[in-house]
Amino acid sequence: MLKHILWICCAVILSFGNVNAANKPTYLEEMYSLGSVSGQGLACKSKKYHQFELLARAILVSKAPSNELELQGMERYNTGKAEAFMAEEDRKFKNCEETLQYFDNQKIFKSVLYSDGKIKLYDGTIIKPRKPYDAKKLYVKDREAFIKADAAYKKYVAQAQKKEQNAKKIPLSDANYSKFAKEFSK
Repeated sequence: MLKHILWICCAVILSFGNVNAANKPTYLEEMYSLGSVSGQGLACKSKKYHQFELLARAILVSKAPSNELELQGMERYNTGKAEAFMAEEDRKFKNCEETLQYFDNQKIFKSVLYSDGKIKLYDGTIIKPRKPYDAKKLYVKDREAFIKADAAYKKYVAQAQKKEQNAKKIPLSDANYSKFAKEFSK
């Protein structure tokens, strides 16, 4: 009986350990999240946007377990950034005041980036890159980042609207299900 209780206790403890491991985001999920926050900061024209971008890219490069995952991480980061920017633009930037309060007070700004790419996060965690790199070359401040993102968004919307207008409209009578509709209407 005691043996069974011990096994049950071990199983419960192990299951709690797995829950914590399951809740930890993967590298790619973390990069998408960082990109989403960056996109919000860019859309709302945060004064701390460039600082965030530098720190986020340093985290992206330094945490990547391989060159292949680093490229996938950059893709996920950029996807999150673009989607968040477009979401803010779709809302006509109405939530920017609240977004800026959240963005400008993030813990990431308490992190320290060293010239060799090492990062000391706000919680004391130190992330060392796979290989040292010149952190100064990681991100070049682009004062026109918002203008470029806004132009790309407007171009995307215009192309989508043009495709919608040029799409051939299929009348309901010609739709694939119309031959079955007659059978069910009897």
